[in-house]
Amino acid sequence: MFNRSYITDHEGHPHHISDKEVTSLKKAFKDVGKNQDTIQILKTLSDPTKLSIYLLLHKVDEIPVTDIGLILDLSQSTVSHALSDLEKLDLVECSRCGQLMCYSLKKQPEKRTSLLSIFEKLFT
Repeated sequence: MFNRSYITDHEGHPHHISDKEVTSLKKAFKDVGKNQDTIQILKTLSDPTKLSIYLLLHKVDEIPVTDIGLILDLSQSTVSHALSDLEKLDLVECSRCGQLMCYSLKKQPEKRTSLLSIFEKLFT
């Protein structure tokens, strides 16, 4: 099926994968680089501060900016800047409670589900 002469006589070795597996993997990774929204999300979440905030928001329903800074030992301006970037990607939402600005994960399951499926593909 494929010209994989370099793999001849390697059947049974741990590094050997069948043509069928190659075809399956080609299909799984075919469109990974074409989804610009997903690429932008992954680029943003590659920043340790933004990833930490995003993961923290998974643990709470809603949290004030000041508490995020306290928990993660970050300045309020650092937290606000990171939250702004996450908000631009439509991953988090903001609400005001008196003088407090509170953040939560965006109630948009399709984007969160899409992001979770990416992590599943990468780590399973």
